[in-house]
Amino acid sequence: MSALDDRIAGLIRQAGAEGSSFVLALHAFMEEFIREDCPSLGRLKDFADLLSSYRSLLRERGCSAEDLQVISRIIREHSIASQARSSSTRLDREEVLAALHNFLRFCDLSGIDSEEFRAIRQRLDAWAEKRPAQVRGDELARIECDLLETQRNAGKLLGQTEKWARDKQRLAELEGESMRLEAELERERARPEYRPDRLEEIRKDLDELGVKKRALSEQLAAYRDLDLYVENVSRFSLYTRTRMDYERSVMKLTSEQQEAVDAVRPGHDFLIRGGAGTGKTIVLLHALQKLMRVRSSELDLSPALKVLFLTYTSTLVKYDRYVAAVLKEIDAADLIFTADSFFQARLSLLGRRQRVDYAVVARLAEKLNTTGFFSARELAVEIEDFIFGNLVTRQEYVEQRIPRRGMRQPLSEAQRESVWGIRDRMVAEMEHDGLLSRNYSRIALIEHLEAHPEDARLRDLDVAFVDESQDLSAADLRSLSLMSRRSLIMAGDAGQSIYGASSPYRRAGVDISGRSRVLHTSFRNTIPIQRAADAYRRLSGLEDEEGAGATAFREGPVPELYTAATREELARLLLRKASLFIDRLGYDPENLTVLAPTKTDLVTIGDMLGHAGYRHANIRDEGFTFREEKTIRLSTLHSSKGLDFAVVLLYLPALPPRGDYDDRTGTALVRNLIYVAMTRAMDNLNVFTLEGAHDSQQEEPLQDLVRVMRAAASNRGVET
Repeated sequence: MSALDDRIAGLIRQAGAEGSSFVLALHAFMEEFIREDCPSLGRLKDFADLLSSYRSLLRERGCSAEDLQVISRIIREHSIASQARSSSTRLDREEVLAALHNFLRFCDLSGIDSEEFRAIRQRLDAWAEKRPAQVRGDELARIECDLLETQRNAGKLLGQTEKWARDKQRLAELEGESMRLEAELERERARPEYRPDRLEEIRKDLDELGVKKRALSEQLAAYRDLDLYVENVSRFSLYTRTRMDYERSVMKLTSEQQEAVDAVRPGHDFLIRGGAGTGKTIVLLHALQKLMRVRSSELDLSPALKVLFLTYTSTLVKYDRYVAAVLKEIDAADLIFTADSFFQARLSLLGRRQRVDYAVVARLAEKLNTTGFFSARELAVEIEDFIFGNLVTRQEYVEQRIPRRGMRQPLSEAQRESVWGIRDRMVAEMEHDGLLSRNYSRIALIEHLEAHPEDARLRDLDVAFVDESQDLSAADLRSLSLMSRRSLIMAGDAGQSIYGASSPYRRAGVDISGRSRVLHTSFRNTIPIQRAADAYRRLSGLEDEEGAGATAFREGPVPELYTAATREELARLLLRKASLFIDRLGYDPENLTVLAPTKTDLVTIGDMLGHAGYRHANIRDEGFTFREEKTIRLSTLHSSKGLDFAVVLLYLPALPPRGDYDDRTGTALVRNLIYVAMTRAMDNLNVFTLEGAHDSQQEEPLQDLVRVMRAAASNRGVET
């Protein structure tokens, strides 16, 4: 047996030891390996410094930023284990499993391999079930109880963090100065001819330092609740982050997800339903991989299968390509596009020198509005979103008086006739100028495809995969269906619809009856986050929607609510919490994302973060990538759709705009948007809102959010 195998066997023999001792033994193995692998780092005595320097070497060797996040987790883990061994606390069995996973990840990055690892890996088999433990460990239960107790005063505690951090830093400086003087005292005593006056001077300095240290220690004793809060959040967050990393590292589909992949049959339209975080995108990517794999194994002379993967925004394109790369499924760069870019390219194939102009309907509404009952903006929404987007015909609109779900005011037949006349004049001007609105450009494609079904230039797709399909219009889906020779494979959740008031599938003529699968297990959110989001969804009247009530299985900290009297105070609270996550809880800045209602809010928050010395980037920035490091991410609530983030700081000084829908529909879309924002958080969810902003009837969605968050902090359900 090699020396390395002998040391690994020694680790296995210690596996039955008390939790913190075993975890520190794992760390001692890592430390010994690093010193042998990189002798140049031998001068570093501190474990955290040693691992941080080794992380830089691993980065130079080609390890990715995602993989290297395990180093940050191990550093945090070492501090927790050391503190547990020196106190009366102990590590929970789940925390020890998390440490084992991090150890194995470290070994993978370092190129350490051994047959002995099989015995260690087998201990993680319990995690492969991907379901909540039936009996939670006593220690995690105690941590959750203590955390709930301290979270009730979270706002007050957060206000103490700046002085607390300064006092801790000052105490550390005094400790360092004491160690320096004690070393100097020993050297002075060892001198053949020491100076008594110098000895007395050093002793006096040490006494003065002792007085200062005792005074600071007494001050820090007053921060007991804050210390307890930070310790418990750190332990819970470390466990939660590691469990999520484990899930992503194995990337094994659950039986539920595999059944959804197996049920996809090219030749029939298919919809994968599921609540937030249930893995719809991952299932869609696996279905795409399966189709490509089957096609590559076919030995025939037919042209290569043509597929593409469409989603709603350019940010989601970046993210889906990033996820596909993490999954190592396919070369996604040539397959994943926004729906808008795809349709613009298809429009150019018609040869009419037409292009999409997203503002053309608004301009024409200003010019042509003679209704007397619609503003120009309301007229533009009526024609672009309702008539064009839903493929409404004149007969339906004027004669049958189709219900206009979600629109602000009812219309008589004469009023509808007036609107339709303006609609026709808009079409004439768009066709004349070659500038088509987003939804009308789809109608142009549909009319061409229905008149020329043999046109192989446009009807050349075999299968189109569509992510976040509930946010596409009926016109989008209908034109895409006509271009696809075999089928549309879609993923969506009606409860996350934030751009439209009705389901697009039926209007598009897409038949998914009997051809859908529902995913019920949430892989993104922890149990407390899922519980809070579900409670909010129920208060919003969405409990009967397909895909609601997803089941989470990872433990984690309870979501936290912070309130302040002014926007300025609220922003300062957010900054303090961001600093706590990065400087005290060990989160890398890229793990934090601030979600806010408007771009103006993001500018305000960004300026504040910049003044505090933190790099930040809007995920909509052209140069932004999801591999960017050391940068706090900023996003509007709308742009966060379909994404996930380790820590979400949800800044809601007011509600986002309701759009040009009636009050009921506008409020429902805002509620969906808040639900979407809550469920972006994988580990930690923090909500920041103004005191009293939720008191009026107008702000009922905020009112309900505050109720849910306060109920979460008290560890009880919210009454509906």
